[in-house]
Amino acid sequence: MSEYVNNNNSEALDWEDEIEESSGFVLLPDGDYRFTVTGFERGYFQPTRQDSKIPPCNQADYSLTIEWKDSAGISRTNVLHYRLKLTRSLQWLIYEFFESIGLRKKGDGTTKMPWEKAIGCSGICEIGHHDANGKTYNDVNKCYPVGLAPTVVKNEQPASFNKYTL
Repeated sequence: MSEYVNNNNSEALDWEDEIEESSGFVLLPDGDYRFTVTGFERGYFQPTRQDSKIPPCNQADYSLTIEWKDSAGISRTNVLHYRLKLTRSLQWLIYEFFESIGLRKKGDGTTKMPWEKAIGCSGICEIGHHDANGKTYNDVNKCYPVGLAPTVVKNEQPASFNKYTL
């Protein structure tokens, strides 16, 4: 449901712009990370295989920005696309995402999702990896609901964790 996108890759360059040295694609180490929602697009999912368990449906595509330091102490920024398919069978995943960023909580019952209000919100997710087409990609395995998130995440000091409240 997510994939790696380098933070400034979508910015067009002019002929006279300076070119930055880049380390290219960087895999995040497995673990829990604080993220900030930095983008949202409405899309449509069209399965490519006939035996797909997910039917054609609307899809919310969120950009999750994760700032972290690698083992050498170099600051890095990864942007992952977290794609939520709007189907009844996956509505739990949608609700989990909105719980993780504090826009919904257990007991809200049936409610419409505030799709655009997610931009600027932060949460904590578990990052893992998946292989596709002979390459390894970062993947969001889980978004933690507020109050159930780990108290230590890889990209921040435990002392600053108290800002994560509903």
